[in-house]
Amino acid sequence: MSSCAYDADDNLNRVPILETRDAITADSELFNNLKDIAAEDDKPSESIVCIDFIYPLTLFIFDENNTYVSTNSIENDFSFSAFLNTIDITYTISMSFPITSALESGEEFIINTKEELKQAIDNCLSEELVYECGELIQNCVWKVGYSFNDDNSYLGSIFQESNGFTTLNTNNTLTNGSWSPFTIDNELHINISLNDTTEIGHYFNLDWKVQYLDENSLLLTNSDRELHLNQRCDSNFADCGNFIFEACETELGSGISEFILDDYTACIFDTLELDDTLHISFHETEEDALSLINPITSNEIYTTLESSQTMYITINDIENDMLYHIEITLTSISC
Repeated sequence: MSSCAYDADDNLNRVPILETRDAITADSELFNNLKDIAAEDDKPSESIVCIDFIYPLTLFIFDENNTYVSTNSIENDFSFSAFLNTIDITYTISMSFPITSALESGEEFIINTKEELKQAIDNCLSEELVYECGELIQNCVWKVGYSFNDDNSYLGSIFQESNGFTTLNTNNTLTNGSWSPFTIDNELHINISLNDTTEIGHYFNLDWKVQYLDENSLLLTNSDRELHLNQRCDSNFADCGNFIFEACETELGSGISEFILDDYTACIFDTLELDDTLHISFHETEEDALSLINPITSNEIYTTLESSQTMYITINDIENDMLYHIEITLTSISC
């Protein structure tokens, strides 16, 4: 036998039962995506801003034994983000579907299931990644940074958007082409296509997988090749080139020059994207650099031994227990 309830709120004290099809575990990708929707960060790799929930929302919380814990009404993004960040990693949430959401355009749409929610988030994230990556090169230049795992043939080269074309400046040689971001299974890629059939085109013209290292740095990888790109939005940034530093000969035809090595430390730290407060030392041999012995006094005049001399540098990051070893070239030129 059954009958109608007198009031709708007669059911408010009923304990919900976890429906597996709607369960979102706190250690899942979908749960983290929900936190990203409510986050205020405007980086597409860290937030999802093209979907907004229309509040209020109702969340049901269950513990590690799938036992009901609480019912929670969420009123805005701030309370949603704060609440999700308090959920124990072993817990599970269930949302009350359908959910009304809105796109950046203002268009509303209905999400009826957990699967539709995941698909909507995936589509949104892919759009944001592609849009952001396309905008990056238009707003700032990108400088090829130092790689500890590759040959750094094009260190210091500059990617820039110019009159609708992507240009690469390599040792004052301009090459134009295109920079096309896209996603594969929510994974960001950049296809670089330069109008060049030389070694430059062979090196850069690849489908690169993209990873944000931080807000100013990208790591592009293809097979065993990697390319570090560092964003430079200041039009007056220093172009440090490719760690080949030049000075006039002390005497014409001698092949000998004088350098103050400290003059290049800012450039070295800038290119490596390292804190310029770290200790740096210059050495004539690789063995000395690896052993941290016989450093050259960097604030005094150093006279080269040959016309093109390799110097070995060690940067000591004591706090993170890291040693960085790089090479620079000091070149004597006729002036």
